[in-house]
Amino acid sequence: MVKTRIISTLGPASNNRTILRNMILSGMDVARLNFSHGNYTDHKARIDLVREINKKYHRHIKILQDLEGYRIRIGTLRNHKPLEIKKRQILWLTQENIVGQDNLISFDYQGALSDIKIGQYIYIDDGNIALLVKNRFDKKLKTEVVVGGILKEHKGINIPGAKLKFQGLTQKDKRDINFGIINQVDYIAQSFVRQ
Repeated sequence: MVKTRIISTLGPASNNRTILRNMILSGMDVARLNFSHGNYTDHKARIDLVREINKKYHRHIKILQDLEGYRIRIGTLRNHKPLEIKKRQILWLTQENIVGQDNLISFDYQGALSDIKIGQYIYIDDGNIALLVKNRFDKKLKTEVVVGGILKEHKGINIPGAKLKFQGLTQKDKRDINFGIINQVDYIAQSFVRQ
């Protein structure tokens, strides 16, 4: 029995019946629908397409609804242009609503910065950029760049190990779950699970 599963995220590039069929025939086990993007019409069309191919090829591809949940993101950058972030550079992250430039960048986490400890790593853009927290102030974090790269605005931030304060589900998540129930998805995934 195969114990490894292949989860593939469906999106605009896989809306084509032929491409999705090839993904399934190449070993895809689970179709992931990312509810951070798209609308209900798009997601419903993908669900229907997976089920149609399942029926035609006698497959049992499962459908995973991945909720958007809470996100922490980089703010706006000057002239909307990416910044080159270099290793060992000092980069300040601020909760203030500013346009980011040079060594000062805004991020949208509104909880207490005491939730983020000195010595913790902050990953931006799926880990393409890594920062180490060096110091903490009222509304700012002083960080050192461990892995540099090109920083684009609105990229996601992940802080493993930090006990960030978020409520349960967002209102959007609740609406999305209702959509998932109505359309009988097989699995629902959530980020920032607390208990």
